[in-house]
Amino acid sequence: MAYYLRFLRIEHNATQADVAKILNCSIGQVSKYESGDKQLASRECNALDKTWNTGGVFTIWLGYAKLGIDANAPARLDRYQRRATEHCIFSSSVVPIPLQTEDYARGLLEAGHAAGLIEDVDIAVALRMDLQAAILDGRPDLWVVIDQIALRKMGSSQVMADQRDKLLEMSKFRHVSVRILPLSAAPHTGVDGSYWCFTLPGRRLAAYSGNAIGIGRIMDDQTDAADVATRFHRIAARAWSEDQSREYLARMGESYDDLAQE
Repeated sequence: MAYYLRFLRIEHNATQADVAKILNCSIGQVSKYESGDKQLASRECNALDKTWNTGGVFTIWLGYAKLGIDANAPARLDRYQRRATEHCIFSSSVVPIPLQTEDYARGLLEAGHAAGLIEDVDIAVALRMDLQAAILDGRPDLWVVIDQIALRKMGSSQVMADQRDKLLEMSKFRHVSVRILPLSAAPHTGVDGSYWCFTLPGRRLAAYSGNAIGIGRIMDDQTDAADVATRFHRIAARAWSEDQSREYLARMGESYDDLAQE
């Protein structure tokens, strides 16, 4: 798509400034589209198809691109996680990255190592903690909904007690909201997996659908990302309140404390 964009621009004797007018963006963005550093979204594809009468080729290719593997996805996800000013996270199976303790994260990454997805656990843990610090730097707004099933025992009693304490501690910050989605809410729109919505500088949206090992799909098409954000708000509406969630976490932790002392 990047190559064909440049090819058609030259064929139409157009400059990058001309394309910028078609796409209603900056010349710098056009350069990124042509180099492949930035992906065309549905709005841009529709504008190019209409202006150059392509028969819908850009829109068709975009549909196929969304079905394939994006080699740039890990780098884009890392950039969005670090730069976002607001995060809306629904986690269906584990405590999400910004709220994990180091020992809890190690347990998850050791599982990834056993599955052959991670080579060095110590390096992976260090990278996870560095990413967590970068996400939390600047105190972005965190809106987190955790499925009740995601709070099941995922390590020793001490690991889980510490993780419980971390959740309770983080939930006290004014810029952090932690809410639990009860099992009784099922079926719901999150039964097929977790997702993460980002609000980036300039109010641009992005979203990620994936798992704790970092395998998944990035969406920076504004229509697609907005749909994921709506999905998050719908599921959040079915979650317990912040106070109810804290009360549940405190009660849940009593069994961890008892077991940890044995």
